[in-house]
Amino acid sequence: MPRTLDTKCFLDTVCALLQQGQTNVAVPVTGTSMAPFLHNGDTVFLNAPPMQPKKGDVVLYIRKNGDYILHRIVRVHRNGSLTISGDAQQSLEHLPSADCIRGIAVAAKHNDKLITVNSFHWWFYRRVWLWL
Repeated sequence: MPRTLDTKCFLDTVCALLQQGQTNVAVPVTGTSMAPFLHNGDTVFLNAPPMQPKKGDVVLYIRKNGDYILHRIVRVHRNGSLTISGDAQQSLEHLPSADCIRGIAVAAKHNDKLITVNSFHWWFYRRVWLWL
């Protein structure tokens, strides 16, 4: 019988590892909100979040209701608040500060290919996709 793991429990553990300084923590992608960049079944590799996140960063954050979400920063406001959205979504979400961010994606495995932040694929979605 397959074992299942509670997603919140798993991501709480991931966040604890990131706070302890672990790098490249692998997290499976579920859902389609980050398509076409990331798909259900892909893997992202997370590091602890930077002090000052940037537009285009893919971040793991926690909502007020306790849900963990992996989306892209669309805008960083002067007051420190953030506008975030999934690549496949038109709705925007506002975060009061970067304190909600628990991790930043530094690489991803998509179709068995490793994509790093220095790759054209990553650059395209960070810059061009946001512009579109």
